[in-house]
Amino acid sequence: MNKTVINAILKKGNHILNKLNNDTLNAQEVNNNVLYKIINYNKNTEYGKKYNYSKIHNVEDFINNVPLNTYMDFKCYIDKIYCGKKNILTKDDIAYFSRTSGTTGNQKFIPVTKNSRKCAKNYMGALTEVVIFNNLKSKWYYGKGVMLSDMVVKSKSENGIPIGAATSGGMKSIKNIIPLIWTTPMEVLELEDKETALYLHILFALANKDLTYIGATFISSILDFFRVMEENWNILIYDIGNGKVNENLNIDEAVRKKLNSYLIPMKIRANKLRIEGSKGFKGIARRVWNHLMVITTVTGGPFKIYDDKVKYYIENVPIYSSAYAASECTIGINLCFIKPNYVIIPDSAFFEFIKVKDMDRDNIKTYMLSELSIGEEYEIVITNKAGLYRYRMGDIVKVVGFYNNSPEVEFLYRKNQCLNMVSEKTTEEHINVAINNTMKKLNLEMIDYTTRPDNSRTPGRYIFYIELKVNKCSKLIIENKLDSELKLSNKAYERFRDYNKLNKPKVILLSTKSFEKIKLYMISKGTSKYQLKIPRVINKEEMIKFIENI
Repeated sequence: MNKTVINAILKKGNHILNKLNNDTLNAQEVNNNVLYKIINYNKNTEYGKKYNYSKIHNVEDFINNVPLNTYMDFKCYIDKIYCGKKNILTKDDIAYFSRTSGTTGNQKFIPVTKNSRKCAKNYMGALTEVVIFNNLKSKWYYGKGVMLSDMVVKSKSENGIPIGAATSGGMKSIKNIIPLIWTTPMEVLELEDKETALYLHILFALANKDLTYIGATFISSILDFFRVMEENWNILIYDIGNGKVNENLNIDEAVRKKLNSYLIPMKIRANKLRIEGSKGFKGIARRVWNHLMVITTVTGGPFKIYDDKVKYYIENVPIYSSAYAASECTIGINLCFIKPNYVIIPDSAFFEFIKVKDMDRDNIKTYMLSELSIGEEYEIVITNKAGLYRYRMGDIVKVVGFYNNSPEVEFLYRKNQCLNMVSEKTTEEHINVAINNTMKKLNLEMIDYTTRPDNSRTPGRYIFYIELKVNKCSKLIIENKLDSELKLSNKAYERFRDYNKLNKPKVILLSTKSFEKIKLYMISKGTSKYQLKIPRVINKEEMIKFIENI
């Protein structure tokens, strides 16, 4: 990375770190002030008038006046904004809508404003660079990295508001410095074809022997990066040696010509890569990039299943899960580097928390930042700077400590990613633990999986769709082991199995490349190719039919 640029980023990042330290010392006061500013700023919006924002003077007034909400409570307001109406949820103009795929439920359009993006830009950019630098000073090298992202905006609202992924909006805001920090040319970031773009990300990364980091929104994309690199190794080497992109790539000639202008024949580099590839791909990352310092991506929680697979390629290169963020807001920042734990950012949004045991009650009590307990699990509720008020995100976190006076949390699972056929509440975390242990104990390598409830028989059961790298045992053995591991991970599941209220799970083994097809299907439904998460629980009939017909 350009030394001048990185030093400027580090200077800004240290300023933000100092601010975070001060804010977390007075976390609740800072957080309350965020709420007061939001309420006062938006008191004359349609939503603000409905709930008498002008008469809200403290947190208690706010909680008493404004109900807890889900996306469906805001949908009618968001529809108005989509059609061009202003001053509905927020006084600010909407910069873009961040769209979810709707694979597991209804498609969502999350409003994002310029003001609401500021926190993400500061904390997820400059501050995380400081954390990396402080932890890797002895290994620091000024080189470029590769970030698996894009700037694709696929559509616009009726009033011309762009619709895309949160990362796409973020990329546009740093467009001017991208050539200084990333190996990927701008033209690649504007490609819609996922497979072509990924190939080109890899090609330009391999052409740069001084690559210092590889980044992606989720660790599943890092795994895709290395798998595609391995599968196309000889073709990539050929392109690098000849200084031209592959003729079979799905790009128009103008883009091809521009990309070729960035390449030169690199016979020595190609030979080096050929030699390293001949040794196998275990630990390939450091062998082809001697200065590779870190992998930056979200891991932990439901993404743990990818960790070991990625470590096969990177071995001892550290993985830094830098931030806990969503389209709605940046929730937390990871200051500890080695574990995916996140300090709640007090000035990002106004936060409330619901104890997991209280989530389904009628009269729900919420807790403030200062009222949380270590070891307790909570659902996060946010009031953000883009017009969502007391919004139940559906994210479940566990408090693992405090940084000054702000909670440090571990992300556990999404509330809607839960199997609950007879009140057993088998969460995404339960499922991940059970299937990971099943694979390890049967010595199987899993590519990916998803599951769904099956009520076509009595008692009901879970159906698991699993793609294995190599199938070395029968479905019956897998089903029996998975059943026993589910019993160990979720005692409620065990009780209902013992009482014959649930049937043994069924396993459907999918053919090779099935999850590649599932990813392409999700992209066709609106999911950003670099924000794609395989749902662990599917309920949507269209998705189920697609998987069963692969």
